Amino acid sequence: MEGEWNTFTPKLCQIHARNDCERYANLSERMSIVFVRQKFLKMLLTIVCAISIPVSSAWAAGSVQVTVDKLNVRSGPSLQDTIITTLPNQTVLPVLSQQNDWVQVQLPDGKSGWVSGQFVASSSAGSNPPASTAASATATIESSTENLNVRSGPGTNHQIVQTINPGTRYAVLQKSGDWIEIQLPGSKKGWVAAWLVKEQGTSGSGGTSVSGNTGTTAPVTQLPPVQVQVPKQDTVQGASLTLDSAPYIYAFPDSSTPAIGQLHAGSTITVVAKQNGWVQFPYQGVNAWIKTEEDAPSQQPVPDTGTTGSQPNVQAPNTPQTPAVQTATVNTDGLNLRSEGNTSSAILATLATGTKLTIVQKQGDWYRVTTPEGKTGWVAGWLITVSIPEYPTPAGPHVTIINPDTNIRKGPGTQHEIVKRVQTGEKYEIVNTEGDWFHIRFGDGSSGYVAGWLVSAVGVPAVLKSNELVNKVIVVDPGHGGNDNGATGSSFATLEKTVNLQVALILRKKLESAGAKVVMTRADDRKLTLQQRVDIAIQNKADIFVSIHHNTHPNTATNGTIVFYYSDGNSSKLASLVQNEIVKATNYKDMNARFGNYFVLRENPTPSILAEISFLSNYNDEIRARSEQQQELAAEGLYKGIIQYFATLSNQGG
Repeated sequence: MEGEWNTFTPKLCQIHARNDCERYANLSERMSIVFVRQKFLKMLLTIVCAISIPVSSAWAAGSVQVTVDKLNVRSGPSLQDTIITTLPNQTVLPVLSQQNDWVQVQLPDGKSGWVSGQFVASSSAGSNPPASTAASATATIESSTENLNVRSGPGTNHQIVQTINPGTRYAVLQKSGDWIEIQLPGSKKGWVAAWLVKEQGTSGSGGTSVSGNTGTTAPVTQLPPVQVQVPKQDTVQGASLTLDSAPYIYAFPDSSTPAIGQLHAGSTITVVAKQNGWVQFPYQGVNAWIKTEEDAPSQQPVPDTGTTGSQPNVQAPNTPQTPAVQTATVNTDGLNLRSEGNTSSAILATLATGTKLTIVQKQGDWYRVTTPEGKTGWVAGWLITVSIPEYPTPAGPHVTIINPDTNIRKGPGTQHEIVKRVQTGEKYEIVNTEGDWFHIRFGDGSSGYVAGWLVSAVGVPAVLKSNELVNKVIVVDPGHGGNDNGATGSSFATLEKTVNLQVALILRKKLESAGAKVVMTRADDRKLTLQQRVDIAIQNKADIFVSIHHNTHPNTATNGTIVFYYSDGNSSKLASLVQNEIVKATNYKDMNARFGNYFVLRENPTPSILAEISFLSNYNDEIRARSEQQQELAAEGLYKGIIQYFATLSNQGG
């Protein structure tokens, strides 16, 4: 701005001076005009300084303080970049860099993000080193963690060039914010995060260690921990907990997922549950999680559906059945294959729609995969379709597990001890049946009992808690598909067609396990016309038609579940029952069943509903819609509502 002003001023004066000579001959008139012009220029300079000085001084301070509540932190310096978290008012953060009116800051968890300069001010809580400082010639660093990434530049968006481990020291070349450039073997150089290394060296000619005269190593930057002190293992549900720091809030107990908020130090929360060093508590209408300092996992038995009695003493699970290689298919063109499981890591390749991937590892919503060309990297789980593992099928009567973490017990009843848990897709030989329970055998020769209504059985009669769905024909319609993506999530670009299908496939298993004949309008990523969807219901003489969707709205605060119907009578009854059960199962906001003039409802002679499970335009709803657990709950709500619908018809004689 200053350079522009110096260039502009002489040109302005030359133009006005020429005009003065032409228009005014009287000296007093010229002096009057000069006086007015000077007054105008002083006022303009005052305005410019008032605008620019606070911004520049804030950055020069080395740290900034948030001046609004729930300030968005973005992955880049623009409103088009993804929101990665939000910050509470008065949060103080170190400054890493500046670009136009945006400031790159270091977050409490060590990661970085961008905030608008309009909503932060300079802070006296501390200062950062200059953006780039030359290091002492004798300074060295040592990694304080295994397999520390060394990058090509000072930030997590740069390519990983190699990894280093504790025990080897590297010469420090320079620093940039909280990143240090080091000399690698040979002529290679790279950057490491300062909060993950220990630095040691001289300062000037004094020859003192960074940590003082003791000669011990110390981190270059000591960040305040984002973990919180919590009561010990005797903490009970409903206990109050006062926080000593300002931890990030997550929708799930997984810090690799996006944070949905942050708490102030001194805040008091109500403990709902504890799990593997995490505390669950109520937050804005949902149960959220914060990380604690406890590392020891706490055992929380998963109860059977509809069980009663005391909590069992769960033994360590046996070795699970080994599946065949699990695969996935890319759902979108140009999918990024990244070096790490986050959107800020380096892009290794782009993948076309339909590319088949081999899954190596899962971490949160990210999968480590191998491509057909042999490249290994990470892809976003919401942009791929993961196949259910194919387990070996026993020769005789057997069961297929339908739900994750299904309990296996010592005897045929919920009063017996849980001996292990098994996972979706696993198949086991049936030894015999005892009432509604199957006695099954595992690969290591051990055995146990599983509730018959929680599995799909082959070679023996199915066990049903209710016979309401037996032989019912139900069309399940995952909305959109193919080149019709439907809505796109506002925060994480979640494709509606993908989550629609994921919920639909879970629902199909539940309905089939209860004896229903399920017809899918699509079971993969393909496009159908609206008429084709209706025709499938007509041709199969369906008893009901259930279309599954996720919603969007210009107002990102809008959230919740809506189930639509077109016709009064059975359709409206079905919609009302399903609406109640989805809300009950998922804890989404109840936006009530209502009339909807949609083609698949209006042109359909079958009792029909269209379920808009949640809003992808809402930050919290979108995060939950991508969760496998939340998809399971949504399908459970649909399933229970459908059972209730047929039960009411039976009670009314048809």
